[in-house]
Amino acid sequence: MRITIVGCGDVGMALARHWQQQGGVELALTTTREERRAPLARLAERVLVLRADDRDALAAALADADVAVFTLAPSGDQAVDAPTYAATYRDSFASLVELLPQLPQLRQIVYTASCAVYGDAGGDWVDESTTPEPRDDHGQVLLESERLLQGCRTAERAVCLLRLGAIHGPGRQLLTRFRRLAGTIRPGDGGSHCSWIHRDDVVGAIAAAVADRWDGIVNVVDDEPLTVADLLHRVCTAAGWEPVRWDAGQPREQPPADRRIRNDRLRSLGYRLRHPRLQLPALRRLDTSLFDRVAERASQSPRLRQNHNLHAEPDPVQRFLNVLQPGTYVRPHRHRRERPGAGFECFVVLQGAVGLLLLDDRGEVIHQERLAAGGPVHGIDLAEDQLHTLVALEPDTVMLEIKEGPYRPASDKDFLATCPAEGTAEAVSLEACWRARFTED
Repeated sequence: MRITIVGCGDVGMALARHWQQQGGVELALTTTREERRAPLARLAERVLVLRADDRDALAAALADADVAVFTLAPSGDQAVDAPTYAATYRDSFASLVELLPQLPQLRQIVYTASCAVYGDAGGDWVDESTTPEPRDDHGQVLLESERLLQGCRTAERAVCLLRLGAIHGPGRQLLTRFRRLAGTIRPGDGGSHCSWIHRDDVVGAIAAAVADRWDGIVNVVDDEPLTVADLLHRVCTAAGWEPVRWDAGQPREQPPADRRIRNDRLRSLGYRLRHPRLQLPALRRLDTSLFDRVAERASQSPRLRQNHNLHAEPDPVQRFLNVLQPGTYVRPHRHRRERPGAGFECFVVLQGAVGLLLLDDRGEVIHQERLAAGGPVHGIDLAEDQLHTLVALEPDTVMLEIKEGPYRPASDKDFLATCPAEGTAEAVSLEACWRARFTED
C-alpha cells in the first residue's frame, strides 16, 4: 500500500514510525520545513518540503498514493489567526479538490479534524449526528474544510474525518501544559467540559481507519469528559502544586465551549482505546519554578528561610526543600531519636551554596564544609547526635533535606543552650562570624 502523510508534525511522525515498524507500507511524507527533511527521511521512501495549498507540489506528493492522510497544523507554537487557519486547512483542501481528476488511484482520504466544530452544547452530549455550530472564525474554517473533503467522496473513494479531542501524550504532557496555572485564581467556576485523547490513540485510530477503510465522521476522544476544574484539580494534586482557585464573580470575555463528546462510533468500528481515560503520574517536580516561588517566600520571611515539605507530618520519612537566604540564623542543634542511628540527617544542595559547621558541646567549631550545587562537595550525610548549623553563602540557596519521621516539634531538635536564640542581636552577630569563615582566604 502506498500512503502519503501530508503535514508530518508530531502526530504524522509518530504515524510514520508506526507504519515503518509494521511494514508493508510505502510512505511519502511532507513537511513545510527543510530542517525536518533529514529526520523524516529515516522513516519514508520520499520526503517533500511543501505547503499543501501549493497545488503542483501537492500533486507530486500524492502521485501514485492509494491513501492520503492529512495531519495538518499551522506552523509555530503560538496561537494563530483565522486567515492562517484558512491557508493551512481550507486552501489545502481546495487544492486537493482541483487535483482529484489527476488522482484516479486515490481510494481513501483521512483527515485529523477537530471537535471544535461542534461549538457549545451547554454541557450536553454530542455525537457525529450533532449539527456543527462553530463558535468562532477558526471553527468555521475547520467546518468549511470538512465540507470540501466530504465533497471528495465517491463510490470508489472513502473520506474519513477523525474529529479529535485535545491531544496529550509525548511532547504534550499535561503537567507541563498546566504548570503556569498552579496557585492562580481563574474566572468562572471551571464547570465546562473538555474531551481528551492520547497521541498514541490518535495514531492507532488513523491506522485502523486505513486498515479497515473507515468512511464518514468518527469522534476520537477518550471515555471520560472532564470539567476544567476537575482536570486542573487532578493535575495539581498529582504534581503536588498549589490548587487552582475559581472566582465565579470574575467576568470572562467568552466562556469556554461546554460539551461532552461521545465516542460510541469509534468503539462500534472495533477500535479499543489504549488510554480510555486520563492517567496522571503521581510526581512532584523539583524545578526552578518551584525554587523561585519558595525563595521569594524565604526572602520575605523574618527568618530568611522557608521549608517546602514533600512529606506529611505523620510520614515515616521527612523530605523537604529548605530555601535559605544569606543572614538566616540556624540555631545549632542535633537530632536524637529513641532508636539508635535514627537521628541522621542528609543534606544535598540543589541550588546555590551553604556552609555546614559542626560544633562541640561548648559551641566551638570542630569542622566546616562548603556544600554547593556546583560541587565539588554537593551534600553531606550527617550522623545522629552531631551538633551542627548552616549558613547561606548565596542568595536563593536550595537544599533537599531527608531525615527520619514522623515530625514531632517538641522533640525534633535538641538545641545547644549556650548559643543565642533566633531573633536576638547576638544571633545576628554569631551568624555573620560563621559566614565569614567561608569567605576568608
